[in-house]
Amino acid sequence: MSWARETARTSVDLSRVRQQTPNYPRMGQGMALFKVISSALIASSDYRYLYTLKEAVVGAGPGYAPTLSVNNPTYYGVSVSELSNPGPTYSYGIQAANVPAGFVPVAIPNNSYVAGFLHYQQNGDIVVCIVNTQAIDGACT
Repeated sequence: MSWARETARTSVDLSRVRQQTPNYPRMGQGMALFKVISSALIASSDYRYLYTLKEAVVGAGPGYAPTLSVNNPTYYGVSVSELSNPGPTYSYGIQAANVPAGFVPVAIPNNSYVAGFLHYQQNGDIVVCIVNTQAIDGACT
């Protein structure tokens, strides 16, 4: 293939990709900060939740207060520690059989700030993988 034809083909390919690729702002750039807006139990998942998230940033010192970012799309996320639920364990190794009656794995609370990374799902959509450890809560008798 000649240099001119290869250059023309590459130019067309780059143009197509630029025009057809969705704008995922942090894909491939490591972790980002998000605020949990809400959560919903995933049907039949045994304590796995789908989270609605907004991108956040840490403010300047001296307070370093987190706020929602200016570019504020909504994302959906899953907790990495919940992906192994159900199973004989929850949250990276807590034996389900050892969880006392009245205690259950719980969702990340709304308005919490979490770190996560964007991940392509099998169907090509993206989901935020939240890096945390799932809490277990309940009342002692």
